[in-house]
Amino acid sequence: MKNIKVDRFLKKYDKMLPIYNEMVEVIEGIFEEEIEDKEYRLQSIDFRIKTKGSLSKKIHDKGRKYQRLSDITDVVGVRVVTFMEDQVDIAAEKIKDFFILDEKNTIDKRKILDPRSFGYLSLHYVVSFPLEERYKKFKGIRFEIQIRSLLQHTWATIEHDLGYKSRIGIPDELIRSFSRVASLLELADKEFVNIKKDLIKYEEKVHDSIKLGKNMPSDSPLNNITIKYFMENNVILNNLFKDTLEELNLKEEVREEAPVEIIKLLNYFKIKRIGDLETIFQTKKREIVFVSSKLVQETGEYVMEKRGVFYSMAYVLLGGEPLSEKLKFLEMFKILTDDERKIMAEMMEKYHLEYKNKSKKSTKYSLKNIIFRNKKGGK
Repeated sequence: MKNIKVDRFLKKYDKMLPIYNEMVEVIEGIFEEEIEDKEYRLQSIDFRIKTKGSLSKKIHDKGRKYQRLSDITDVVGVRVVTFMEDQVDIAAEKIKDFFILDEKNTIDKRKILDPRSFGYLSLHYVVSFPLEERYKKFKGIRFEIQIRSLLQHTWATIEHDLGYKSRIGIPDELIRSFSRVASLLELADKEFVNIKKDLIKYEEKVHDSIKLGKNMPSDSPLNNITIKYFMENNVILNNLFKDTLEELNLKEEVREEAPVEIIKLLNYFKIKRIGDLETIFQTKKREIVFVSSKLVQETGEYVMEKRGVFYSMAYVLLGGEPLSEKLKFLEMFKILTDDERKIMAEMMEKYHLEYKNKSKKSTKYSLKNIIFRNKKGGK
């Protein structure tokens, strides 16, 4: 038998579909411009419009609750996934600041979960657009925003795949298993938050030391945080970079440094402490400048950024190594083709031999001068 109510709702849905599609585009733009920024990145944002099949089922299951299509608040839905648990409330505040919150239909499912039950739930907001002229065509339309952490999302996805939504009819042993997994995920979420806080404290400590004019001790570990400050403030590196620019008549290219990239390079050479890096820069200074000059000639670009010193250092350290070792290092750079890696490995060998021969000539010349002066002085 035909359900008149379902039919009426679906006809209205067909009429509203173009507006729903436009809504999704507008919401996506709001998230890009207003909710997410460089300082606050979300793990993912998904937008969806409920299908006719899903809508029809909902009306069949909960028909008495809805008198008109606009009573259904999740025809348009947004799922926001944050990296960590503490970012859920940050995202929620940003969303509340922009959209109009429907307090009556908003549910923080994190607070309603029975402590004796298994589960790991998210925050569900029902919102509508601000009362502004540009959103006039969406007036009266509410939509749902789910906000959860990445681990909460993992739990929800697996739970949905397994098909278990409640504890009814599930054996006690499986309930205990579900509870164990939920508690482990919750604990992991909290531990990641604690680790993040400790990392922030560590960075602040390093930053404060430098602000007070203190150099980082030579036994300081090299990591994503310390390398950033090393590249900005270390006297040995800055002098080497300055001398390279002046000697080769280069201009400095300023770009945001990539600490992870540099640390990856240093880890390859097992350079773990600031003192080890400083020693290499001091003892290999002339060869690093020489290699930099060769690389500049190859590229034809008379500019250099500070991280270029590290790549020149890598050429120097690998210069006398076997071809296989050079190629192994270059495998780190996934954008290179096999042919490009081979060419670069050959360049490393070439520059190493050129510098070695140059140094021999320089040594012979120095010895010749000393002998000549000694003979002259002996006459």
